Formats: sequence, C-alpha cells, structure tokens
Amino acid sequence: MSTKRKYIDSHWLVFAMHGVIGLVFGLYIISASLQVTTVNSLVTSQMLVNIVAIALLALGVIELLNMFYRSHKQETWGLSVVVAFLEIAAAFGLLFTQGQDIVWHLAIIAGYTVLRGVFEVLIGLRAVDDMTDKFIWIVCGICGIVLGFVILNSGRFDNAATFLQFFGAYMMVFGLGNLIYGVHNLNQKKDYTEEQRQNRLAKKNRKTTARVKKAAVKTKTAKKKTAKRRK
Repeated sequence: MSTKRKYIDSHWLVFAMHGVIGLVFGLYIISASLQVTTVNSLVTSQMLVNIVAIALLALGVIELLNMFYRSHKQETWGLSVVVAFLEIAAAFGLLFTQGQDIVWHLAIIAGYTVLRGVFEVLIGLRAVDDMTDKFIWIVCGICGIVLGFVILNSGRFDNAATFLQFFGAYMMVFGLGNLIYGVHNLNQKKDYTEEQRQNRLAKKNRKTTARVKKAAVKTKTAKKKTAKRRK
C-alpha cells in the first residue's frame, strides 16, 4: 500500500482543526486548573473534566469526518475509526461518570493519553517516509505516553485536579504538532499535485514527439516509394 493512501495523507484541514482544538483547549485547561487551588475560585475539578470531555468529543467528531472523507476517496479508513472510537469513548466515559471520584476521571484521561501517544508513535514509524513528519509524530507520541503515565499516578495525591495541567500540556504539544504537520501536509500536497501535472505534461509531450516521428517516418517512406515509381 502506498504511503499516499495511508492515514497520514488525510486532508490537511483535519490536522489543522486538531491543532486549533488542541492549542485552545490545552491553554484553557492549564490556565483553569491553576485557578482550582485558589480561594473562592469559580472553576472546579468537575468543570475541568467536562471541558476535557468536550475537547475529546470534538476531536472524535473531526476524526469521524476524516473517516467519511477517506471512505469517499476510497482510501483506508480503519485507523480513523479506531482513533474516533477512542476519543468518543473517553469523552462519554468522562461525562457518564460525573458522580465518581476524580481518580476515575484521571484514569480515563490517562488511559486515553497513553493510547493516543502509542497511535502517534506507530503512525510516525509505519505510515510516514518523510523524516520531518516522523519526528513530529514520534515526539508527540512520546510526550503523550510519558504524560499519560504521570496523570495515571496522580491519584495518589489529594490535589489530583492539579495533574490535569499535564493533560493540558499534552493537548498543546498535540495541537502544535498537528498544526505544523497540517502546514507541511498542505505543502506536500501542492508539490505532489505539481509533480503529477509535470508527469502528465511530460507524458503528453512524449506522445506528441512519438506521433511527429512516426509521421516523419511515413512521409520519408512515401517519398522513397514515389521516387522509385518515377524511375
């Protein structure tokens, strides 16, 4: 299977939207989590968990749209389904366990972050040929795995909500990486389109040259036959 037909070659807008969501929600989660520990704060840990759920749900919906796009283009869409299911399942898991202790929520967030990081590392290793793209995906994936395990261990502490800052940090890394790749992906698509245009033009020129040569040979042959008849 060609690299051009793998998940990594999804429409660049998918990565751009992932990037915007990651940066916006990541920044908000970090800033809001800092207010949880302040006196008379209007922000609570449960509010932050709901914000995380909304962010994951938005990412899942975008991934579903990516699945339909790839299906329409008759490209592989299995990974998009898996990623979308992971994000939507984590979002509903947070929303449907609002009455549970914050430790449950952190476990779901940590599990999602680790699994998403693993997916990103695999994408970088198996679906990418360009070294810049490999670096972007693998770094994002490693950050996700590391921060996921940090969040997983946060249940041992009383102020567990503070560890949502680590998820916010991952969202920012995730968002920045997707934005960078989205721009790079767009440039690659432009280069690929231009390359295809040049190939079609070269093929057309070769056919034209072949027809001209063939016509020249026929003309030359016809002249020889006419010269023989005159003799």
